[in-house]
Amino acid sequence: MRVLLINHRFFPAEGGTERWTLGLGRALRGRGHSVSVLTQEEPGRPSEEEIEGLQVIRLPLRRVGGFRVPRGYWRRLRGLEYDVLHLSGNRIWCADFLFPVARIFPRARVVTPHDFYQWAMDPSPLNRWYFARYLPRVLRGFQAYLALTRAEAERVVGFGYPRERVHVVGEGFEIDRFPPQGEPFDLRGRGLVNRPHVALYVGGLWPNKRVDRLVEALAPLRDELSLVVVGQDRPGGPHDRKSVESRARERGLEVAFTGAVPNEQLPGLYRAADVYVQGSQYEGFGISLLEAMASGVPFVAYDTGAARELTQGGGGVVASSPEEFAAAVRAWLSDPDRRAGAARAARATAEEYRWERVVDRYLSVYEEALRR
Repeated sequence: MRVLLINHRFFPAEGGTERWTLGLGRALRGRGHSVSVLTQEEPGRPSEEEIEGLQVIRLPLRRVGGFRVPRGYWRRLRGLEYDVLHLSGNRIWCADFLFPVARIFPRARVVTPHDFYQWAMDPSPLNRWYFARYLPRVLRGFQAYLALTRAEAERVVGFGYPRERVHVVGEGFEIDRFPPQGEPFDLRGRGLVNRPHVALYVGGLWPNKRVDRLVEALAPLRDELSLVVVGQDRPGGPHDRKSVESRARERGLEVAFTGAVPNEQLPGLYRAADVYVQGSQYEGFGISLLEAMASGVPFVAYDTGAARELTQGGGGVVASSPEEFAAAVRAWLSDPDRRAGAARAARATAEEYRWERVVDRYLSVYEEALRR
């Protein structure tokens, strides 16, 4: 099978959909399929190259008013050879320039919008119209919708997309990168934490991540734990490091910021944690939950993305208020035996999301789309 993956950016850019595209491409290649990636240009990279066996084609973008317009997009799509076109995203150039004309491309077409960021984070009248009225109509140009979570699937059906075309396939990840055994990162030796326990968050200080909500929830546990925040800052935003530090200082909660770290340090950081915490207001999936679970660390999260689905094996808890959040964290910390059992359950749940298993669900949908 020849699969064309379309994403707004690709390696060396790093982000959730970029990692998803690379992981899915690797898994498809591992099954013997041919994979191409159509994406935007990156400084210092050629317009065409091969990365880990994937053919990568990069399009130049130009600014027209407030829009980024891809040059040669439709011409490229007509000229490439593929059996299945798999589009990633919504409210972004690669999706919005394809949605209205998708039907003219005769091959099988499937879409993974990665949920609806603007619907959750910017519920303006324009975005409400886009998702509730426009999107369900143009999505009918695709034979199948591959949702990452059950919540996303129910949302798009609620918008009016046919339920029989929606498939919950889940997010895959490279579980072997996150073994539960091994040396933990020496947070205390480096002077980052001083409390008896460690709550870890990985993901950066983006508006949807709401690290400020973690500070509010964990403040009552200020004498028991330190919060370690891993990821890039976004200065000037309403929930950036400066504002989070100020909030934590007022509440007496010890917070350590590592900034972005090399990928090889992440497994040790997870193993150094007693509990993983996620305060997000929105997640398309929440891959860091899987990384923590694979590392044998139970989680507490607000109910967004895949958090509720991932609790079913017993490796995590979903909270709906700061009080519930704090109580759930305290319960993990106060009972080492329960935490150890949850760690084993978390690892077992994470095993179900390794790409080698998840790719079967994607291939099943591709084959159905080809038949349709």
